[in-house]
Amino acid sequence: MTCINCNYEHDSKFCPNCGEKSEVPKITFNSIINEAFSTITNMDKGFLFNVKNLLLNPSITVNDYVNGKRRNILNPVSFLIITITIYLIVDALIFVKIEGVEIDSEAYSVGYEAGKFVQLYFKYFWLLSIVWLSFSTKLIFRKHNFVEHLAINSFVIGQSTLVGIIIFLIFKTSLLFNPLVYISIIWITYQIYKARKQDTNTFLKSLGSTSLFFLQLIIIVVIIGIIRT
Repeated sequence: MTCINCNYEHDSKFCPNCGEKSEVPKITFNSIINEAFSTITNMDKGFLFNVKNLLLNPSITVNDYVNGKRRNILNPVSFLIITITIYLIVDALIFVKIEGVEIDSEAYSVGYEAGKFVQLYFKYFWLLSIVWLSFSTKLIFRKHNFVEHLAINSFVIGQSTLVGIIIFLIFKTSLLFNPLVYISIIWITYQIYKARKQDTNTFLKSLGSTSLFFLQLIIIVVIIGIIRT
C-alpha cells in the first residue's frame, strides 16, 4: 500500500517512513471532538503531558524539545496560547468589580490608561511577553539561540500562567501583577538551566533574568500609559 502522507510503499500498520497509520478512519463529528479533547486531556502527549512534565521535570521536557525529541510534547506556542485562552475564559466568567477612585493626578491617569489597554489586549500583551523574557534569558544565560529561547520561554510563561490562574481563582489577583507568577518563572527557569542539584549561580541568574523581565514589562506599561494620556 502507499502511505497517504508521504507516498512511501509499505505493508505495515504504520508507515515506517513517517509513522502515519495505514488505515485512516473517516472524519466524523465524533472523531473531530475526540481528537480535540485528546490533545488537551491525554497525559501521555499534548497539553496535560506538558503540564505534568513541566511540573515534575521541566529540564527534561524543554531540553528534549530543543534537541528534537518532540513526538509527545505539545508545541510551546500552542501550549502558551491554550493557557492564555483558559485565563481569559476564567477572567470573563469571574467578574471582579473594582470600585472607582477619583484621583486627579497625572500618575493615576497614566496607570489607568495603561491598565485599560493591557486588559483590552491582554492576550497579545502576554503572548508577546515571551519576547521580553527571551531578551533577558538570552542576555544572562547566553546558551541557545534567540528562537530557542522563545520556545523555552513559551513553556515557562505557559506553565506560570496556569499558576496565575489558580491564584486568580482563589484571591482574584491579576495575572500581570501576581508575585507567584514570577516566582514560578524563577523556579522553572532555574530548573531548566541548573547544572547540578544545588546551583546558586543559576538561581541568581534566574532571579536576575526574571527581575529584568518584570522591569521591561513595567517600562512597557508606563510607556503605553503615557502615549494614551
